[in-house]
Amino acid sequence: MIVANTEENLAKCICATCPTYTACMRERKEGLFCAKGETGCDIPEEDECVCARCPIDGQYKLTARLDLMEKKILKLNQFYCIKGPAGIKK
Repeated sequence: MIVANTEENLAKCICATCPTYTACMRERKEGLFCAKGETGCDIPEEDECVCARCPIDGQYKLTARLDLMEKKILKLNQFYCIKGPAGIKK
């Protein structure tokens, strides 16, 4: 499902708590990657991804309808800050 890029969703966003979130992202006040897409900042290394724990994930059912294997695969591929917005395939 495509996530709406709204102020309301931005207020719920937990991107800034993610271990992959960088100082560059903080300086540019980036977030809500599941709606806005990937960052323009360099990410030296993918760390833990918190996307599945975000309230936006539950609201938009980004992982709720997936079976266990699909969730494991998605966990490897969430990183919306790197791979682009939710619901958009490259």
